[in-house]
Amino acid sequence: MPVDTSRDFVDCSMDIELVSAPAVKPVEVLSSKQLKSLVLFAFWGSLYILPFMRLFLVGSDEGTLDYGAIRVAHGQVFARDFFEVIGPGTFYWLAGFFKVFGETFLASRICLFITSIGTALAMYFLSRRICRTSPITPSIVLAATCFGGLWPAISHHVDSNFFALAAVVCALLWLERGNRSLLLAAGGLAGATTCFLQPKGLLLFCAFLVWLFVLKLRRAASLSAMALLTGSYLTVLAAVALYFWHKGALSALIYVNFIWPSQHYSAVNAVPYAHDILSNFWDHWVVKVKGFGWTVPMAAVLIVPLLFVIALPGLLAALGARFRWNLARNEILLYWLAGAALWLSEIHRKDVTHLVFGSPLLMILGVHFLGEYRAPLAIAARRLLLVCSASLAIFNLLCLLLASHSVTTRAGTIRTFKTMDVFAALEKYAAPGEEIFVYPYAPRYYFLDATTNPTPYSILVYNYNTPSQFQETVRILEERKVRYVVWDKNIEQVAAVVFPSSTQVAPGDFIVEPYLKSHYRLVQVVDGFRIMERLER
Repeated sequence: MPVDTSRDFVDCSMDIELVSAPAVKPVEVLSSKQLKSLVLFAFWGSLYILPFMRLFLVGSDEGTLDYGAIRVAHGQVFARDFFEVIGPGTFYWLAGFFKVFGETFLASRICLFITSIGTALAMYFLSRRICRTSPITPSIVLAATCFGGLWPAISHHVDSNFFALAAVVCALLWLERGNRSLLLAAGGLAGATTCFLQPKGLLLFCAFLVWLFVLKLRRAASLSAMALLTGSYLTVLAAVALYFWHKGALSALIYVNFIWPSQHYSAVNAVPYAHDILSNFWDHWVVKVKGFGWTVPMAAVLIVPLLFVIALPGLLAALGARFRWNLARNEILLYWLAGAALWLSEIHRKDVTHLVFGSPLLMILGVHFLGEYRAPLAIAARRLLLVCSASLAIFNLLCLLLASHSVTTRAGTIRTFKTMDVFAALEKYAAPGEEIFVYPYAPRYYFLDATTNPTPYSILVYNYNTPSQFQETVRILEERKVRYVVWDKNIEQVAAVVFPSSTQVAPGDFIVEPYLKSHYRLVQVVDGFRIMERLER
């Protein structure tokens, strides 16, 4: 996205009179000038986003979600027929696109484009309401920093942010217009967010309730407003619960989304705050590009937006203290409460990627407070953030165009940064629709190679999955005589980073490995994947 387009939007933002007191009359939501700027932003944003839609991130959770959506499209019920700790939202949301557009890579990208451009528009709309200078900056920061970890990929984090930010937009418009249907929409969207990422939706709902309670104390809202929000939120959850109860899967849903994660998730996902800022970014830009002296200053520029995200909690406290955090302004209070809710919902894994997806509203607040300061240092910091974020966004686009290459799969042509010869190799053995087992965690091959997983599990990691789940998998492989297994040995190189506790396994505690070695023979090794065929007995 060209940096100089921010000039087109700065003047527009100055025309907006922010509502901060109960006595202020509702303002017109969108003038023709403001609508024009949103359309222009959507146009330029789409031009930037569309090239990324061709990319498939091999190291993401997308394979789990893609194949889970395939299961749903084929009539399986989440939690009853397959096991995932991710909320059901993305599986059913994406399954709808598969039903309409076919079970293809293109269908998944139509879904991803809608959530991506929707999130960008919500960011820009919310930024315009409180950022007096450069309201486009938060959108550029988010676009630059979210690349590579969870975006561009089908993700419950991406989807939940889209619905959460849409809910905040509705709440803000309700504040400005007083239309009760907007408050109903805010509660319903918070309920939908809960279906994608449970902590995010629940915390957002609580943030809305606290906000409305404060507005009631300020005589800017009534108890009926809180009742409307609560009613629409609970209606969505009740409808979801009723569906799973009707399918005989309500108890399974509660177990996989609430009970099981509380007992197992933190065991393999406890990491230090921003622990991968060096290994995934600085080292990648400097160490892996040897022989170029300019990579150090380049990395120093590109890492600034990520450092901004990492520092946001402390930075906002310091920047906002002088203005008492502008809590007297009703719209700023909404950003604080909802922003804190989104941030807290993502720190279950405190790496940079999750911090980015928890910080969209905090990014807006950061730019807002930098704009409140007229000191030369604050002006320079704001400009530096914009320039570095735009540089990182452009760098990401150049990496996509120059470093990725096309790979043909049964689901369609994708682009990746890694060699994917395993697709062609696997197609020689497994026919479309045939049952194979991919171990321990590479479910993308079920979706992209149009094969079928006979087990309920897309991931089997020690100290994450239970021994009984490993034993159930072995039993299914034995009963169904699954002919081919794809054993990913690459994960052993990154397990210590991705699943820190998964490597702490005593030799006698392995369950799947001895079975595979005794019941399958190696037929080919491709890209670190062992393609194994069942022994005739």
